[in-house]
Amino acid sequence: MEPSLPITVAIPLLWGAIPVSVVGPAHLLGKMGATFAGPCRPCGPGRFRVHLLSVDGKPVELESMRIRSDGALGELPAPDLIYVPGPEADFEQALERNRPYLDWIRACHARGATVATSCSGALFLAEAGLLHGRRATTHWCHADYFRERYPEVLWQISRLVVEDGRLITAGGATAYLNLMIKLAEKFLGRAQALAVARFTLVDPERDSQLPYMVRSNQQPHGDSVVRRAQEILSEAPEKPLSLPKLAASCGVSPRTLLRRFQTALGETPGDYRQGLRIEQAKHLLANTDRTVEEIVTEVGYDDSRSFRRLFLKQVGISPKRYRRKFTVFCAGPEKEAAESCSCPTAT
Repeated sequence: MEPSLPITVAIPLLWGAIPVSVVGPAHLLGKMGATFAGPCRPCGPGRFRVHLLSVDGKPVELESMRIRSDGALGELPAPDLIYVPGPEADFEQALERNRPYLDWIRACHARGATVATSCSGALFLAEAGLLHGRRATTHWCHADYFRERYPEVLWQISRLVVEDGRLITAGGATAYLNLMIKLAEKFLGRAQALAVARFTLVDPERDSQLPYMVRSNQQPHGDSVVRRAQEILSEAPEKPLSLPKLAASCGVSPRTLLRRFQTALGETPGDYRQGLRIEQAKHLLANTDRTVEEIVTEVGYDDSRSFRRLFLKQVGISPKRYRRKFTVFCAGPEKEAAESCSCPTAT
């Protein structure tokens, strides 16, 4: 049997890239497809041949790290896979200083390369025009900026990994690990994907950013009426407030407020208030020992079942599970359930 051909991977050393977004993927991609002498003991070369490329072939300084280059962009015109690191620096400056990389990425994709990225790296794919009319995700912290700058992209921010043809994007921080699992499955098959998951201790079924997202109430828009409505709703989201009363407080008709709210924020005032209530509930779950039932009442709901369904829809997990994941202190057993909490004794 003939040996499988290696898969050529290029990682461009973009100016302003976060070092871990270069080193982490390069290390894992280099291990994928290797044979194993035992559990977690890869030996021999992997299937991917990773090349770190700079514009001129010279080493690149990324923060405090000096990273070698395996060659210049023109020396590898047709890789099978390009992994694009994400920038931590100012986005506008990163776009300006990385134009040669964007042209090269666009050309390679046109020749058949798969292009993948995580976190803020979606900036470069979108700027290169590759995501126009395509589904994509990025770190939820950047959602407002990306939606405003690239409205032609079908952003699915709640998703952890999104594949659309030969374009694969992932959320922020450690989401690149889930992206590595996706790449292993795409190029090497399910068995190798599960091997990567075991090696990295990452749940291969994790596919949502919802539990980690914090609602932004500062979405950029220039509508002073909508901004006034947001301020009123934020003052006491737990209290009932009809649309006519809210509109009157803003000096417009209910129909006008509804239309302008939808245009500015993409949701109704009622949906916006529900989002505020859910954020308030998340804060109380993480920072107090109030029971779920007490929190339901405090944030303005009468029906705990309806609240739990809404919470699950917007956050992706149940209120109790959210508390277990994100509580900032060991509150002891809840009044409503025998829910244990074990944490180290403070010293």
